[in-house]
Amino acid sequence: MSQDFATQMGAHIPRMYRVALRIVFDTDRAHDVVEDACVKALRKIDNFNGDASLASWLHRITVNCARDYLRGNNREKKKIEAFGLRVVQSPCSAPNPAGAIEQREMIDMVLQQVQLLPDDCRTAFVLTQLDGYSYDQAGEIEDQPRGTVASRVFRAKQLLLK
Repeated sequence: MSQDFATQMGAHIPRMYRVALRIVFDTDRAHDVVEDACVKALRKIDNFNGDASLASWLHRITVNCARDYLRGNNREKKKIEAFGLRVVQSPCSAPNPAGAIEQREMIDMVLQQVQLLPDDCRTAFVLTQLDGYSYDQAGEIEDQPRGTVASRVFRAKQLLLK
């Protein structure tokens, strides 16, 4: 293992954690997923050929580790409060406490619905709509064609609107 790779990987850990957290919905489990992903990345560094960016490669490993966690734990439902979403204040956000509470309740309701999405749709939705990846980047991470990612996001949006 080169020190340079470990340093580069360290720069991606916060985003890896956010991706894991949005898939497993538990802060402790998200830490475990990221730890597993880092170990796998270090073991498989010789397989990294540079076709995809380092960020895409690490996030693909993180998503796969998170899915493995879900499969291994019978998809237990986790409390949405463990989600830990950072709320970005926009200029139109409510400046008063009542408005902030209402905004948080709305976010909680949306996240509860996101949690109920099928795994493939949830992952595509989280990567593109919450984490800001393009469909092409999400396709690299999930090792799926762009069209598959787009259709999964579309399906997720349809399910959320029901």
